[in-house]
Amino acid sequence: MTINDFLQTLADKPTDAPVVFATKQGEISGGYHVTELKLAHVTGIDCGARQAEWVEASIQLLDGGGGAHMEAGKLSNILEQSKRHVKGLGEADVHFEFAHNNAGLQRYNMQSSIEANGRVEIHLDTQRAICKPAQDHIYASGSDCCGENASKCGC
Repeated sequence: MTINDFLQTLADKPTDAPVVFATKQGEISGGYHVTELKLAHVTGIDCGARQAEWVEASIQLLDGGGGAHMEAGKLSNILEQSKRHVKGLGEADVHFEFAHNNAGLQRYNMQSSIEANGRVEIHLDTQRAICKPAQDHIYASGSDCCGENASKCGC
């Protein structure tokens, strides 16, 4: 999902609808704040010695101290304004950075969004570590490059 995709999700909702982010640990408190949007150009190498380059965006949320949840129109305006100032931000895959009580920052992906009870609910799910060569099926079944088989990858 890109920031443009997220904006399209919000565009289909009433502008005055509160946007409530939620993780498996519960809802992000009302009064949360979008602390920053980041665009990163990443160069990496995986455990199979494959190099890759990609662009990714993150939306960092600061847990609120109570009060109202941000309205869809305001969140959309923040995202649109940020896109105008940071070239490529809208097209980049996006994840969310957040921590309940602002301790132990984690990365999340948007799992789903629904409109319920007059509000927009954005469900976030944690990301997990993956072995990209195994995920991409580069190695035959049962012959991945993780753990005891790491020498097969040149690790």
